[in-house]
Amino acid sequence: MRSSMLIITGMFIVLALALACSKAEPDATEAPVETVIVEKEVIKEVEVPVEVVVEKEVIKEVLVPGQPIVVEKVVTETVEVPGETVVVEVIKEVEVPGETVVVEKEVIKTVEVPGETVVVEKEVVKEAQVPQASAQAAPSAHVPTPAPAPTAAPATASAQAAPAAVPSAPAPSKPAPSMTTFKDYERSRFAFTAEDDTSTFSLDTDRTSYQLALNWARAQFEVDPDSVRAEEWINAFNYRYEQPQYRDSFAISTNVIRHPLDGGKHLARIGFQAPEFWDDKPLNVTLVLDASGSMADGNRVDIARQAAESVRRSLRDEDRIAVVHFTTDVIHDLTVEHDGPDAEAVKRSINKLEPHGSTNVQAGLNLGVRLADAVRRERPDALNYIVLMSDGVANVDATDPFAILKSASDNDGANPLRLITIGVGIDNYNDYLLEQLAQHGNGWYRYLSDAGEARATFSRENWLALSIPFADQTRAQVRWNPDVVEAWRMIGYENRVTSDESFTEARKEFAEIPMGAQTTVFYELELTDDGSAAANLGEVELRWVTPQTGDSNRQHAAIVDGGTPDSMDSALLGFGAIVALSSDRYGSLPHLDDSESGYVRDDLETLIDEMQPLADQLGSLQSYQDFAFLLEHITDSVDGHVTSRGSGYNR
Repeated sequence: MRSSMLIITGMFIVLALALACSKAEPDATEAPVETVIVEKEVIKEVEVPVEVVVEKEVIKEVLVPGQPIVVEKVVTETVEVPGETVVVEVIKEVEVPGETVVVEKEVIKTVEVPGETVVVEKEVVKEAQVPQASAQAAPSAHVPTPAPAPTAAPATASAQAAPAAVPSAPAPSKPAPSMTTFKDYERSRFAFTAEDDTSTFSLDTDRTSYQLALNWARAQFEVDPDSVRAEEWINAFNYRYEQPQYRDSFAISTNVIRHPLDGGKHLARIGFQAPEFWDDKPLNVTLVLDASGSMADGNRVDIARQAAESVRRSLRDEDRIAVVHFTTDVIHDLTVEHDGPDAEAVKRSINKLEPHGSTNVQAGLNLGVRLADAVRRERPDALNYIVLMSDGVANVDATDPFAILKSASDNDGANPLRLITIGVGIDNYNDYLLEQLAQHGNGWYRYLSDAGEARATFSRENWLALSIPFADQTRAQVRWNPDVVEAWRMIGYENRVTSDESFTEARKEFAEIPMGAQTTVFYELELTDDGSAAANLGEVELRWVTPQTGDSNRQHAAIVDGGTPDSMDSALLGFGAIVALSSDRYGSLPHLDDSESGYVRDDLETLIDEMQPLADQLGSLQSYQDFAFLLEHITDSVDGHVTSRGSGYNR
C-alpha cells in the first residue's frame, strides 16, 4: 500500500515537472493567457527640526506568459535642509531580458537662498542597449519634471554642464480652464518723447502669472492671454544683479541691447536689487483658510493644509500664530487666537481643514484683521502677517477686492498688517481677487500647484525673504532724454503705472519690497537719428519709505549701457528680453484681429530661435527648460485666442 502511494506521488511529481517545462519554453505563436501586474509603493518620511527626508519607491512588474518581462522601477529621494540644499534623484530602469536595457537617471541639486532658489547642478545619464530588431518594442522611460521652486531662477549653474535637451511642448489639447477670473489690462503703446518723456510706476516682485501659465501648460491647457502680466513673467527669474554697496539703499543696474525682433529698435533693462534680508524680529501670523465647497476640487485643501502646516513649523518659540476657517461664515469652533506655534489647538485647527459651504472671504478676513490687530497691540515690536489661502471664488457678502479691503481695513501705517494671498486650483479660480488683495494689502501673491511647492514656499527662509520689508511705498520714475530717445514703451506693469504727479506722494498702494528682492523692467526704445545706444538715455529715480522709521528716501541712476562682461550675465540679459517680449506679445492677443495675430506667431517663432544660442550657458537649468517648453506651448496656442476686437499691433 505504502509503495503504491509512493508510485502515485512520483507520477504527480513527474507530471508537474513536465507541465513546468512546457511553460518554460512556450510556443512563440501562443496568445498570452494571463497578465500579472504587481505595484509596490513605499513612502518613508522622517521629520527632524532642521531636515526633512522623503523617500518614495515604486516598482511595477508586468508578466505576460510567452512575452518578455518588463520591470519599471522609479526611486525618488528628496532631502530638504531649509536654507541649504535640496537633492532630487529620479532613476527609472526598464529591463527586457535578453533584449533591452534602458536606464535613465536624473539628478538635480539646488541651493536655496533667501527669496530664490538657484539650480547649480543637473545631471542626466542615459544608458541603452537596444538590439535593432527589438528597438521598436522597448518601452520608453519618462522622467517627470520636478515642480519648480518658488523662484525659477537661471543663475549660477556650471557653465561646463552639457545642456539638457528641451522637450517639445505638446499641442494644447484643452481650452483654458473654465470659470477663471482675470483682469484684462490693455497693452501700452509707444509714447513720443517730445510729447511725454516720463514713465512712473510702482515696483513689482510678484511672479504668479508665470507660475499659473506653466502649470496650465504642463496640464496641456491653453494659456489664457488675459492671465498674462508681463512684469510677473519677467520677475519670475533671477538675473544675478550685484548687491547694493550699502544696506540702506538699492543697487540699480542698466543695460541696452539691440531689439531681437526689430533691428531698428533697442531694449533697455533696468534692475533694482534690495539688500539681503536679516531675520531678527518676532512674528505675528494669522492664517485665514478657505474651507468652502469649491476647495474640494482636486487637491486644493491638501495644498492649503500643507502650506498652513509649513508656516506653523517655520515659526520659532517667540512667534505667535492664529487660525481662522471660513465658509459661508466663520467656523468659530476652529478659530484659534494667537498662541505659540506648537500649541495643540493650532495643530488641531490646521488639521481639521475640510471643504463645505459657500465662500465668504470678507467674513474670514474681517476676523483675521481683528485678531491680527489685537496681537499687534500686545506685541508692537513684531512683524504682522495675514496669510489668506483660497481659490478666490468669493460668492457671499463682498466679492470685490476693494470692498473686502475696505471692510477689513488697517489704519496703522507705522506697523501695518501685511496680507499674503496664496492661490490654489485651476478651474473655478479668481486670480484678479487674490492679486488685488495682495497688491493693495501691503503683501504678495503666489500660486501653488502642489503640496511640495507649498512646503518649499513656506520654509522659514523662503517666505520670510519675501515678507520682511526693506522698502515700503516704492515707486520709480524714468525720464528719457529727448535728444537720444525718439519714442519709448514700457513692457508690462499696466496695472502699476501711475500718474507722474503722484510720484512725490507716499501712497499705500505703492509696492512694499522685501529684503533681498530684485525687480526688473524692460523698455522698447526707438532712438533719434543722432542717438546712440552708448549715450546717456535718461535717468531713473527711486522713492520709498523705510518701514521701521517712516523716513523718506530717494536714489538716482543714469540709464546707460552698463555692459555685460560675464558670458552668463549676457545670456541672462538675452533670456530676460525673450521672456519680456514673448509674454507681452502673447498677452496682446485679446486686442488683435485675425490679420494681426500672424505677427504674434511670427514674433514668438523668432523668439524660439533666439533661445537656442542661450542653451550653451543656460540649457542645463530647469528654469530655462521650463520657459522653453512654455514658449512653444503658447506659440501653438496663438490661433485659438484671436478675437475681432483688434486695436492695432505695435511692433
